[in-house]
Amino acid sequence: MNPTAAATQAIERYLADNPDNEPLNALGMTADGRIVRLAEQEAGQRPALRQVFEHQLGALMPQEVSLTDRYRMIKNTLGTAQTLGDYQKRIWRDRQIRDRLATLKTDYADKFAVINKQTRTVYDILGRITTRGSGVLEDGTDWDGDFENKLTGTHWEFYRNFKTGKAAKHVFYMSNVIVHQFEQTARHESWLLELPTIIERCGIINKQTVECLVEHKDRFNSNTFVQAFLETTVNGKSTVRVAQDLGLMICGLDVFFDTQPVERIDWDIDPDEASGDFSVQVHVSPDPKVYGAP
Repeated sequence: MNPTAAATQAIERYLADNPDNEPLNALGMTADGRIVRLAEQEAGQRPALRQVFEHQLGALMPQEVSLTDRYRMIKNTLGTAQTLGDYQKRIWRDRQIRDRLATLKTDYADKFAVINKQTRTVYDILGRITTRGSGVLEDGTDWDGDFENKLTGTHWEFYRNFKTGKAAKHVFYMSNVIVHQFEQTARHESWLLELPTIIERCGIINKQTVECLVEHKDRFNSNTFVQAFLETTVNGKSTVRVAQDLGLMICGLDVFFDTQPVERIDWDIDPDEASGDFSVQVHVSPDPKVYGAP
């Protein structure tokens, strides 16, 4: 039996006989593949039981991840309050996300080739990831791009995303950069892949988007505004593209003005003076057609 199948069966046996209410770091595994509670074992045996258990957890990790990264991912996971059932679900979802990203990278192979060859991505101490690059296409047209975001946990924050130059539209899409940054962030943080529940467009400066927000300032909770933002604005349309690529459904919007949530604004606002004052949180959830049950 391969290690992955053995680890899966051990987890299923344990969960069938025990409530899923104990953190992973409270469990160990015997040499014959039984998951046990460390507190019920002799103190001298616990380190070995823990080591076998960690090895089996690693067998469930995505095999395309290096052994070093898998080790860090296990240590990070054991430092949380995740239960065995939680871990099993996270592993299952991580596999689905990786398969989705692999499909995207195949479908947009030429776009990712440009990102990989002509951009540089850096990760800062605040958790923000920045991808910058520039170049000239074979026909002589140029492009320049700058993308700064924070893609940790389930609340993603988009800060600055733009391309300029005559060839900007043809080089790659913002959604391609987000996929690239998503993978880079997960690798840097040594976490299993996790889909966002909120995608926030922070400090919006795009003039057309700001004008749309000001135009609908008395009805942010209306379908009219939601449709206008998602279908007509640069920020909205690019967010829709990101959600579609990742297999997410858009569930609703929340508007923030000067960092405070607002359903309506009753005072006059000059669009030219409101640049950077608005943020919009787009609530998303996995599309069941893409992320089915295990």
